[in-house]
Amino acid sequence: MRHRIAALAGAVIAGAVLNTAIGATPASADVRGFSVRVTAPDDFTPGAAAKTVTAVVTSENRRCRKVRFALLLRSRVDPEQVRVTRVEDDGPFDTTSTTEGTTTTIVDDALDPGLSCRGRTVTGRWQVAFAGPDGGDVQFEVRAFDEQDTLLTAAGAAAGVEGAAGEESSPTPSPSPDESSPPAEEEEKEESEPAGAADIPEETDTDAEAALVSNDVSLLGPGLIVGGICVFLGVLLLLRLRARARQVRIEEQTTPTGFYSMPGSYR
Repeated sequence: MRHRIAALAGAVIAGAVLNTAIGATPASADVRGFSVRVTAPDDFTPGAAAKTVTAVVTSENRRCRKVRFALLLRSRVDPEQVRVTRVEDDGPFDTTSTTEGTTTTIVDDALDPGLSCRGRTVTGRWQVAFAGPDGGDVQFEVRAFDEQDTLLTAAGAAAGVEGAAGEESSPTPSPSPDESSPPAEEEEKEESEPAGAADIPEETDTDAEAALVSNDVSLLGPGLIVGGICVFLGVLLLLRLRARARQVRIEEQTTPTGFYSMPGSYR
């Protein structure tokens, strides 16, 4: 029991000392060989799912060090509308949060599980969400400290929060003259037309086409009969003409064989 109380008291004291160091130490007081790259979304939407802010610490120093992260969030958005959760691979990571004016500071209660060495990175992640309705600019600054609470490196990123109130108050564009209501004459014509008038021409056309098809079918039989008779008569006439022409040609070619009495043979 005594060991747990002592450990809790030590964590509280360490957090208080680190908060004092964060407020007193400028972000430019980096230790040579360390750097951090911060990435954040371009914008946040109130009421939407949380988005991730990431910080990656790299080192060119031969000495390996443990890292404790601190996230500073500067914005005129009400701190009560901001939700920040520090996460690691195995789930949420315990932090201590304080707010002074427009700046909210979230400090890790313990050192990061990773180890900062040459050629080896340490990554910190925060899930950030805004409840709304306020909007505005947000500045994120990540500071990395070692186990002696010495500031190793710091960097920041900017984002925006969409304001729900501003979206609701946006004016509705008025319709252009081309999109205005139709003239009164067109409205009167539309009103004078009975319901289903547009369907009547289609039905009439369909009935007319059906009648034409029926007439064609009824006239097809007699037409074929008459056509057959005409063809038969034409062929018969052609045969008769050819026969007559042949007979005339034969008569013209035949030599006369009759005997004629010479004049004066009878007395």
